[in-house]
Amino acid sequence: MRAYPQRLNLKLLAAFFLAIAALVAQDPTSYLTKDVLRVGDRLACRCGTCRNTVANCPMMRCDSAFPMRQRIFRMKQAGMSDEAVVSRIVREEGIVALAAPPASGFGGLITWIMPGLALLVGFFIYSSYVRRNRKQPEPLSSFDRAVIERFQHQIDGEIEDSPTRGAPR
Repeated sequence: MRAYPQRLNLKLLAAFFLAIAALVAQDPTSYLTKDVLRVGDRLACRCGTCRNTVANCPMMRCDSAFPMRQRIFRMKQAGMSDEAVVSRIVREEGIVALAAPPASGFGGLITWIMPGLALLVGFFIYSSYVRRNRKQPEPLSSFDRAVIERFQHQIDGEIEDSPTRGAPR
């Protein structure tokens, strides 16, 4: 009777370790070495659903980041430097592969300058619109003057009785 439960336990234990081995073999994070993360931080994830880099894309099997991590891993295993990996990927996929545009050349400098310039132009347009459309206050009507005169005595009395009277404003 004892042989049957032991066999069951051995089979269960073997199935457990086989499942663990299959999970480890499918692990997409095995490519996330320090080298891959360092290079992947310079490259943009181009899946279209996030604005992250290849290194920090949160999707497990991202159509863009996962294959790119594998490519970077293979290139680093082949002994390529970070610059060589990035330049090869940019040469193959274009400048859009970079997470941040280079700050060289006319196009790169415009990319860095335009957000601040757009804010300044927008502020100028908004302030000129406000100045142009500012209206003078309308004079008080006779009804408004009568209401103010009616309650002026009460307003003056409350101001004199206030605890902050005489305090600097």
